[in-house]
Amino acid sequence: MDIEKQFETAFSRITLDNGQPLVSVEPEIVHGCVINNDFAKITLILPEDSPLRGSLPAQVEAEIKQIQQIERVAIEVLASPPQENDSSQTEPAHAAPQQPQRTAYLQNYEAIIAVASGKGGVGKSTVSVNLALALSQKGYKVSLFDADIYGPSLPIMTGRRGEKPSVAGNRLIPLETFGMHTLSIGNLVEENDAVIWRGPMVHQAIEQLLRDTNWPGGDFMIVDMPPGTGDAQLSISQLIELAGAVIVSTPQDVALIDAIKASQMFSKVEIDILGIVENMSFFACPKCGEETPIFSRHGAEETSKKIQAPFLGAVPIEIDVRKGGDEGKPLMASNLDSPATLAFKNIADNLVKVLEEV
Repeated sequence: MDIEKQFETAFSRITLDNGQPLVSVEPEIVHGCVINNDFAKITLILPEDSPLRGSLPAQVEAEIKQIQQIERVAIEVLASPPQENDSSQTEPAHAAPQQPQRTAYLQNYEAIIAVASGKGGVGKSTVSVNLALALSQKGYKVSLFDADIYGPSLPIMTGRRGEKPSVAGNRLIPLETFGMHTLSIGNLVEENDAVIWRGPMVHQAIEQLLRDTNWPGGDFMIVDMPPGTGDAQLSISQLIELAGAVIVSTPQDVALIDAIKASQMFSKVEIDILGIVENMSFFACPKCGEETPIFSRHGAEETSKKIQAPFLGAVPIEIDVRKGGDEGKPLMASNLDSPATLAFKNIADNLVKVLEEV
């Protein structure tokens, strides 16, 4: 059976709550279907107040995943059919489908920001948590999602170690932490258990955390990405519409090379780079105030010029930044007045300005 027939058969098996077959509903609910190798993107048209929004996407996903060729499915839910773009008719017939940029997930947030890095150990999660707190303290409604399936650190950094989210109506309820809503795979698995999953399982885990969580919506969703440029990054770019990405790097060359790779990866899936943050920029002696560039300095700022991305700011090395992460009370939640605190506030201000311009 060819792939088109398999999709027709899968859709024919789906019935609505009243027993009516999906394929017989008028006007049509299934608006589009794009297949790219083992990935399928399904577009459904459902009004904002349709009760089917809560159940139908999961039904469609389950049926489509039974097709042998398909390993990953993204469901896009729109209130009305998208406007046709006449320019698309001029594209070559052999052009590969663009990676989908938006599905049904997290559309109740004004801006979804991915905080990413090309390599581990540069303080990406530290920047994610403190940036989210800095935005929250400015009066924005902020949520924080830990998309690092292999190495989740959000439960430790936010003081919710070992806590499990509650469930209501078969949906997870995010944990409330320092005035924000947060969730991590680390809140669902045992801390010492190693997650040994291949790419499709990582995709599925990320999608379940997005789909089956009652995210409240708001101004900002900060997504703490895993390091590198692999399956998880591609999954995020396929499953949600990102306003853009913030790249975190330390100043030395070995980290900056990977930061450039991360920016190139986002560019290839048509996601804007909102800016670069230089973490561990220098050490300011708490006694004499002398600044020591332990990992060099200004490297990320120079790199931002090379890739033509905004430079959002530099965060110095401070003991309280490390202590706050280890003790579950991040620096920005500690009411301290320090160079790092001012740096995070400045980065938040610059990010908001960039978003307004975009």
